[in-house]
Amino acid sequence: MRYSLRTLFLLLALIFGSTNATEAQTLGSTPGKNCVGKANKAKVSAYVVLLRLRWDIYAKWKETGVWPDDAEANKAVEGHSNYWAQQLKQGHAIFAGAMNGDYWDNAAMIVFEAASQQEAESVVKKDPAVEAHVFQAQVRPFDMLWLTNKYAPDAAVCSEGASPESTEKAPANR
Repeated sequence: MRYSLRTLFLLLALIFGSTNATEAQTLGSTPGKNCVGKANKAKVSAYVVLLRLRWDIYAKWKETGVWPDDAEANKAVEGHSNYWAQQLKQGHAIFAGAMNGDYWDNAAMIVFEAASQQEAESVVKKDPAVEAHVFQAQVRPFDMLWLTNKYAPDAAVCSEGASPESTEKAPANR
């Protein structure tokens, strides 16, 4: 129960904090420039799949420090990467990422668009790593309030009243 309350508070902080972040990004704009800010005009109703590596594979990996030599799991993980790359090319996938570090749940997430919860679950069930039970998956509705345009090639950090000389190129992806 304690974990659930902590999670709830973090989510509330994220939701209420996002309004201030959105305003901050809008306030710092310079007319005629593609300043860092919101890439989306309105809330995007999407879905998130939370992925966890199957426990036995995770345990072998952490125990030895080496990815297990499991041909079936490796094929499924490769298929997973290709499947979501195709979803990205088709315009369905929005964002993907994984925890970096030694965390017990080795969680990853993918945010994607689907017409309904049923369609979202169907999309995830077709993921080769989910089909092969290499990943456990949970699908949830996800409202994306804003997405940065920071990584667009022409994005610049701007401030109100900034001259062209004081406008900096947005930092590149680390």
